[in-house]
Amino acid sequence: MKRFLIFAILSLGVILSVAPAAAQEPITIAASQFTGNFRKNLTFQVEAQSSANITQVELLMEFDGNPGNFRAAAKFDPGKQVRAVYDWNLEQKYLPPGVAGKFWWEIADSAGNKKSSDKKSFRVEDNRVKWQMLAESRFALYWSGGDAAFGKAIFERAVRAMDALQKDTGVTIEHQLQIFLYDKRADFLGALEPVVNDWVGGRAYTEHGITLINVSANNLSYGLVATPHELTHLIIHRMLGDIGRAGFPRWVDEGLAMYYEFVPPALEPEYETLLKRAIQNDTLLPLRTLSGNFATDARQASLSYAQSFSVIDFIYRRYGKDKMTQVLLEFKQGNGADAVFRKVLGADTEGLEAAWRQDVGAKPRVIPTRSSAAPTPFPTFGLSTDATSTPAPRAPTTIASAATPAPAPTSAPRASGNPISQLCGGAFGAIALGVLVPVLYRRRGAR
Repeated sequence: MKRFLIFAILSLGVILSVAPAAAQEPITIAASQFTGNFRKNLTFQVEAQSSANITQVELLMEFDGNPGNFRAAAKFDPGKQVRAVYDWNLEQKYLPPGVAGKFWWEIADSAGNKKSSDKKSFRVEDNRVKWQMLAESRFALYWSGGDAAFGKAIFERAVRAMDALQKDTGVTIEHQLQIFLYDKRADFLGALEPVVNDWVGGRAYTEHGITLINVSANNLSYGLVATPHELTHLIIHRMLGDIGRAGFPRWVDEGLAMYYEFVPPALEPEYETLLKRAIQNDTLLPLRTLSGNFATDARQASLSYAQSFSVIDFIYRRYGKDKMTQVLLEFKQGNGADAVFRKVLGADTEGLEAAWRQDVGAKPRVIPTRSSAAPTPFPTFGLSTDATSTPAPRAPTTIASAATPAPAPTSAPRASGNPISQLCGGAFGAIALGVLVPVLYRRRGAR
């Protein structure tokens, strides 16, 4: 019996000693790494070996806050030991700073063996400038000019705006949003994709929840308004999704962004004066025409923004916050403006305008009778602006076919002393800087 126990123990030892070798996988991965060289390329590398020739190496990526994956074949020389590289050319497939996610590899050999690597993190960093940063779970602010107090003031203003927006509408922020404030003009332009015109003042990437803005360190007043304005755009646009944004009236979009520039909400003096004058002179713009692109004329554009703020303010006062929440949820479902307003507010666009006009003391607007045979064409919200104000088209989304590209630019400059006037395209595209009203801009910047 004793001899049998000794034999059993020795046999078990032999089995255990050879088990790891028998369980060893045919394909092993020795190294996997990522190197970023912003504005030029992102390099992904992997080293692997197998008992048979490796015949396929593919890179897979997923982006934070985005559905779907990216997949591409890496370059390598087939063999039992390989070093494969995938070079992401940022000139051809642009990604803004702040984009982050996971990457991994799928490898196959000639014997039919397959291997998936563990996921590793990557992040696109613009290391050409030195960044300061403040962040909380919903929002991160990066700025390259100004001291700590400069960034703290803007960050706190933006957080107050987020708090108010979420309290009023119930909108949630599921993925941390990022705004980068570039101090130097050259650094800002150097961070954008090649197709963008050199007169833009900001650029928003809704699909990634990122906005880049040119805010100099000596213009805190601009940063205090531009940041919450653009942050509101990002929050609302991501909440609506592609379907909701397609029919979202421009005046609602810009009115909300202006409404949360200040907490409590306030219309800046120059806009207040312009709105009062239009009410007195009966020169208010028809609300339906503000559903599409705003006028490129400086005064008309300013009035468009002033009216948008005023109507949003009226909706909150007359119908309440719950109704605004319902309005946004209805748009998220892809419903048209008139259907949304009738269902939630009990009136179509013209009915809403009539109630608003009465509230602000304006004369009733005479609405022409429409022929049932030939309806009057009204501008509707689009994914691009007219030729007079459209910046160069954005590059296609870099997420593979799983994600729909963000809407193309629709920025009509808001003619005010504040450069946020030209940021109002929000997440819909490029933002003109100082194109229409340099005199007013200088006046605002000097405050």
